[in-house]
Amino acid sequence: MSNLNALVVGVSNYYIPDVVDLPFCMNDVTLMEEALIKGLKVQKQNITTCGKYGEAKTEDFKRALSKVTTIDKNDTLIFYFSGHGATIDGQHYLVFSDGIISTQEIIEHFKEIQAKSKVILLDCCFSGNFSIDETSSFYIEKTVEEFQGEGYAVLSSSNSDQVSYGHPEKPVSVFTSFLCDAFQDKHIVKQGKVSLYDIQRLVSLYLEVWNKRNPDKKQHPIFKANMGGTIFFDVKEYQPYYSTNIYAEYDNYIIYKVEPVHTGLAKRYSFKVILKEPLSLEEIGKISLKIKDRAKNIEVYNNEIAEKRWINKLPNIIWVYFGRDEIDIIKNNYICHTTWVDEKQDKKWWYKVNGKETFILNGVHYNIHPYYEQLRSLNIENTASKEHLVFKTKDILSRMITLAEKVIKIYNDYKNGEITEEELFEEMDAYIPELDKCFIMSTDLDIAPIELHDWDLACSGLFGTIHDFTLFYNKKYKSLRTSENRRACMEMTIKQYYSDLNKISKLEDQILNV
Repeated sequence: MSNLNALVVGVSNYYIPDVVDLPFCMNDVTLMEEALIKGLKVQKQNITTCGKYGEAKTEDFKRALSKVTTIDKNDTLIFYFSGHGATIDGQHYLVFSDGIISTQEIIEHFKEIQAKSKVILLDCCFSGNFSIDETSSFYIEKTVEEFQGEGYAVLSSSNSDQVSYGHPEKPVSVFTSFLCDAFQDKHIVKQGKVSLYDIQRLVSLYLEVWNKRNPDKKQHPIFKANMGGTIFFDVKEYQPYYSTNIYAEYDNYIIYKVEPVHTGLAKRYSFKVILKEPLSLEEIGKISLKIKDRAKNIEVYNNEIAEKRWINKLPNIIWVYFGRDEIDIIKNNYICHTTWVDEKQDKKWWYKVNGKETFILNGVHYNIHPYYEQLRSLNIENTASKEHLVFKTKDILSRMITLAEKVIKIYNDYKNGEITEEELFEEMDAYIPELDKCFIMSTDLDIAPIELHDWDLACSGLFGTIHDFTLFYNKKYKSLRTSENRRACMEMTIKQYYSDLNKISKLEDQILNV
């Protein structure tokens, strides 16, 4: 079980000649403590504070820093600084009450702390003047869970040339005010979690609006990371909605699963049935009618909204899909399916026939799946061994995730103003062919055995998401999008990438024994 730890530093009082005091920084400390506790659910005892009453000397900071370096290797550490920042001979420094410390040296120190995830938040002038190491690489011997969130990320209040301002309407700084709002924003919480990616995106949005309203006091936040994926903070108790699992066995068939496919206009069920013995179409039709009658007493939903809408109401549409075994069900390969609709539906539409694959027999509407045997043979003959598929898939995972991190890094360079959009197009030229190659390899993998189905499906989804990175800053498609559309598409894909990584990490127990 990992813990969240924080080192919060604010410097209001200065004893250095010609350095003015910053009264609002001690307020920043108080505000940040509250936001960490209320928003990110950091335990109060896990927050170490310097400068709560204005003074924070270099030795105070070093003592506090030595305290937080002893945390567990699986923990997350957040470092926040509010105070003066200065650039001397091209190097940035954090200014404490009695002296300065190199920002880059502090970043390097945090990089070496054993905590899995480190987040550095800098609210000071010229704070974008820092660098990070190369991006994280995903190695085949690692799990996605180990990779995700491992490393460090830095979010600064301004770029290397900009001043960071106090808020004109609050006794705190602009950046800290927006950052604390983002920590506590309920709208970016999904399934009880909020990601570092969404937090920094929201802060960037707040500052974008601020810059339009205050063109003489612009602040462009800088975000750089040497971190696998992103961090997901557990901020709210989450109780997922669990759909009822229906499984029933009879003399010659098994109801393996009932899937709710309700819409706002109809209560609909899709039954997945395994035939325990060879049956004629007439016999299959009789089973279909029995299932239709049993469906009257079934209540299965995907979410609370559908349950409230349809509970205790009779089904309007029922499909029954027939396969020979569990492999057919998981691979969605069926001998045939039947359709039943009530009197409220358009029966001419639902009961269309062509006399070959679709027809009515003894009052039951059938749809024969003509390629069932071929697909069944294909699935059986091309199903890989567990060990072989895991090795091949993880090899592609290691390549594509590593490439994805590199693409996100250069995209962040573009957002940070360090390269132009044209330069981003040029740099993408180096990654697009390799991403294409890896994606083609992923489509040529053998079929996963049943026990790896969910993990394999999640990996396939991630491969597709990563390949989407080739679409937006690809010279071939440059004329098809505006700059604004490219950025919007890229941001959506990065968010999906992090979500896909998180999904895979939760399914990796399927491959632990390989």
